[in-house]
Amino acid sequence: MRILLSFLALLSVATLGPAQTAGTVVKQGGFWVQTVEGELPAGTEVKVNSTGRISVRGDQSKQVRYRLVKKVKAGNERDAQRLLDQARLRVERQGARVVLDLAELDCRRCAFGAEMDLQVPRDTRRAEIDTRGGTLEILGLTGSVAAETAGGAIRIDDIGGDVQAATAGGSIQLGRVGGRVQCETAGGSIRLDNAGASAELRTSGGGIQAREVRGDLRAETAGGNIVAERIGGNMIAATSGGSIHLGEVGGSVDAETAGGSISVDSAPQGVRAETAGGGIELNNVAGRVIATSAAGPIRAYFVAGRPMGDSLLETTAGTIIVLLPASVAVRVDAVIDFASGSNRIQSDFDTITVQQSDGEFGPGRVVAEGVINGGGPLLRIRNTNGRIEIQKRP
Repeated sequence: MRILLSFLALLSVATLGPAQTAGTVVKQGGFWVQTVEGELPAGTEVKVNSTGRISVRGDQSKQVRYRLVKKVKAGNERDAQRLLDQARLRVERQGARVVLDLAELDCRRCAFGAEMDLQVPRDTRRAEIDTRGGTLEILGLTGSVAAETAGGAIRIDDIGGDVQAATAGGSIQLGRVGGRVQCETAGGSIRLDNAGASAELRTSGGGIQAREVRGDLRAETAGGNIVAERIGGNMIAATSGGSIHLGEVGGSVDAETAGGSISVDSAPQGVRAETAGGGIELNNVAGRVIATSAAGPIRAYFVAGRPMGDSLLETTAGTIIVLLPASVAVRVDAVIDFASGSNRIQSDFDTITVQQSDGEFGPGRVVAEGVINGGGPLLRIRNTNGRIEIQKRP
């Protein structure tokens, strides 16, 4: 009896290759399930092609360890085993690269699924992870990461090198990344905590949040808000339907929205802000500033101690407030096209002259012109139907 039991136990585990075993097929709910496990000496790179959820974690070992769970629907164990055998996991070394490739199972009714957990050395130089449909999680590597899924969320954190991430439908969450970031989703939000270099974030439908990017940042969405807190370089933000809020930007700002407000906390290297429907608020800005709104108020606070460039503030409806340092050297050309009721130009600078002309058949124009501290770059202010206030700040 003991010999028979031992023989059956040996049959329950099939050896598929060096240090790889496949467990028996067992019934779990409506699925037949099989677990494949193994390990092999690591190289400097790892590449995974699979189906379903994939989790990759770095550790201090010198081995690549994996656990793959496969499941199918079938009428009996024999049919299930036949289908699962077709979905074979190939594991091999290709030079310095370890490759794990799960064969695609072509069956209409078997509802094949898989989940893989992978542990690799933390100092892996590059990890390429690709799934035909499922979530991806990659944590704790000092090298670079390329992750792609045909449909599912992506979470990546504690990566020392560059990161590329793409999903055809799902959110992307990035924690700390030491290098450059490039990520794109066809439908979902993007969040980035910290990038040590430049970043490009694109989504066809969802909001974008970036806490800190030490280089340039480009954020584009077809429908959602864009929020960035600290950007070391230049900032490009574009949304077809949402607001844009930018904190401290070390370089220039180029922000555009088809429907929403724009605000900037600090941008000393110049700003272009354009909205088709919303207000614009620019604080601590300098250089060339272009702010245009189809219908909304504009507030621009120029910081002292930095040179201005030729600038334009323009809206069709709403108040424009310009705050200028007392020491600024600039020429001012301000116009209100329809100066009726409370639509006036108010200036704290004595060297700016305000003149009003009556219209022949309706409201006239108000024009304010002059130079401050001997003149300099040209500041043009245009308002179709609203107020203009030019305020002095210490």
